[in-house]
Amino acid sequence: MSKTVILWALAAIAGMVLVAGVTYAASGLSSQSIGLASEPLRAGEDLAPAATDDTATTGASARAAARRRAAARRAAARARAERRRAARARGTATPSAVPTAAPTAVPTIADDHSGSGSDDSGSDDSSGRGRGRGRGGDD
Repeated sequence: MSKTVILWALAAIAGMVLVAGVTYAASGLSSQSIGLASEPLRAGEDLAPAATDDTATTGASARAAARRRAAARRAAARARAERRRAARARGTATPSAVPTAAPTAVPTIADDHSGSGSDDSGSDDSSGRGRGRGRGGDD
């Protein structure tokens, strides 16, 4: 064997070893657990704020929210009543009569025989093939 054949064979073997090493390293990287998948389900409980059993605070905030809703309802009712009073003062509390549309005559269209449609020339194309069809002489 010549020296070049041996060098090419060694280069091929070195390339195969290199490819095998890179493949093994890549599979090792892709099989590592990273992110949230590697953490147990209870891992984030340390980050959450502690639960409070203070029902007085919860009750007080619920009562405050109820007072705000009630105040909003009262304000809306006052606004509606004010709008009604203003409408009565203007005299528009009762709906006025709505005028009805009077029937009109249907316009007539004069036919000027200038285009498509029936031209009454005796050549009725009732082949159903559409415009521009049927002129090949096979009618």
